[in-house]
This record gives sequence, C-alpha cells and structure tokens, in this order.
Amino acid sequence: MASTPKFQQKKIAIIGECMIELSGQPFSTQEQNFGGDTLNTAVYLSRLVPGLAPSYVTGLGQDTYSRQMVSAWQSEGIDTSMVIEVNGKLPGMYAIEIDPQGERSFHYWRNESAARQLCQHRDFPSVVETLKAFDLVYLSGISLAILSDQDKRSLLLALEQLKQSGVRIAVDSNYRPRLWRSGSDACEWLGKLYQLSDIALVTAEDEDLLLGMKNSPAGIIAKRLHSMGVKQVVVKLGSEGAMWSLYGLNGIAAGNKVDNVVDTTAAGDSFNAGFLAAWCMGMEIDECCHWGNKLAARVIQHKGAIIPLDQTRYITELMSI
Repeated sequence: MASTPKFQQKKIAIIGECMIELSGQPFSTQEQNFGGDTLNTAVYLSRLVPGLAPSYVTGLGQDTYSRQMVSAWQSEGIDTSMVIEVNGKLPGMYAIEIDPQGERSFHYWRNESAARQLCQHRDFPSVVETLKAFDLVYLSGISLAILSDQDKRSLLLALEQLKQSGVRIAVDSNYRPRLWRSGSDACEWLGKLYQLSDIALVTAEDEDLLLGMKNSPAGIIAKRLHSMGVKQVVVKLGSEGAMWSLYGLNGIAAGNKVDNVVDTTAAGDSFNAGFLAAWCMGMEIDECCHWGNKLAARVIQHKGAIIPLDQTRYITELMSI
C-alpha cells in the first residue's frame, strides 16, 4: 500500500457522545452494541487513515460498559486519552424497536448520561488546552444539543479559544428536533456554532427541517452558511452526491450508483469521515467530497452503522494509491 505522509502531520479530535445500543424486541432477546454519530465518524476516519489515531473527546462512567467501550475504540485505533471519567454517571442508552413492517423506532435514556457532564468536569479545561495543539476539531449539532444552556456556552467558548489558537472547526448540524426545546432554540445555538466553524458538512434535509423549509436549493443553503462566516460548505444530497462551495466557487461531486440500499444508518457520518480523511491527505474540497460519497455508498450497502473492516479497507487502499 502506498504511503501518504501528509496525514502524519495532522491531529484531529472529535467531540461527541456514544451510547449503549439495544436492538431487538422489548422483553425478549436483545443485541447489545454502542453507537453515536461522532463515534461513527471517528471509527471510519481511523480506518481510512491508518496511524492518524483521531482523539475522541467525551464523558463516560467508571462502569464495565464504559470500560469495554473505551477498549473497543482503542482497538479501532482511536486515541482515548481525552475521554473523561465522570463519577456516578453512566453512558446514555437507546433501544431500536422494529415493527412487523420493518419500520424502526428509537427510545432514549440519556438525560443523566456522563457525556452531558463533559463541560462541567474539572478536567475539561486541560482537555481544551491540549486541543490547542490540534489541526482540526470536529463535532455535530448533537454534541451541542445534549448539553445544558450553561454547558453549551462553555463548549462554544472553548471552541472560540481553539479557533483563536489556529485550530480549524468542522461541524455537521445533524439536527434532531427532539433534542431541542424548539426550532428557534436550535437555530440560535447552531447559528453560534456555525459562526465558529471553518468547515460545514451539512445535509440538505436537516437544514430544511431546521428552518421549516422544503427542497431548498443547495446553493441557497451554502449561501446562508457562508453569510455566517463558514469558509468551506458541503451540502450532502443523498444519492445525488454533494455540492461544495468555497470562496465563491462551487461544484457538484456526483454520487455513486447503488443498486441495493440496505441501511442508510451512518451515511452522513461516514461521508464526513471520508471527507476529513481526504482533507488530512491534503486533497482539494471536490476530491474530499468524492471520497465522502465513495465511503457513504459502501456503508449503505450493509446493515448497521459500522461495516466490516475489510469493506472499509478497500476504500483505504484506493485513497492511498
């Protein structure tokens, strides 16, 4: 496999929450796993750029579940040195219930999760100091939404300090209405997050849902984000690929034809990982979108958020040629 030395100079951290996942019928046999939007991105990024060791920043407990989650992340090549242990707290949990028609519904228990205490922890300021030496910090709207208003302000202040230190901020709104008091509340906080962001990797459907719009042209979405100060904007368009916009230039990175879509879980998360992996390798924004599309197309042909390692390795080898 050809080497790509540029990535070795990059340091990337990802801030978010990972939860315990239960899947299956209630009060019957259920499979245990774990998942989260930012964790999915961290796993795929680590796989695509061997040796990068992206850092995952979150709060976990001191329980067996937390320890096993950390061990699994380490086995994926993720740096867990900035995972903060929160006394007396546990990871959040969600259950996936599938009805006879195959439709999925989700049930969450996360109000007291350890990740929600991240910005209150005494070690958080030292984590922020460490992050000042990084090249890029990535987070999603969910990373912000799960926090109290006071902790939202603390996180935004930390991001502002990082930005002043030269760290680039990348964000995906990943808008989930149930995590916000209202749409206007979400708009206010996500607007503040966008104002600190250098790269926005958003989904057209999420942006429309956030603003109460329908079928907004990607160019209008990009223009809105540029007006907030975001330099590089990518609008994910599902099977149509992605539109990118940079310094007045824009273009479309065509999607990859997929005949058998099995599960769209983590499509956006994996796109973000492919994009950031290419960014680490010094590629231009259109190439970054190309690799984001490539990985997402492979992921949706498999069940679940994380596909088998050998399926990711194929993309890794292509990127390194």
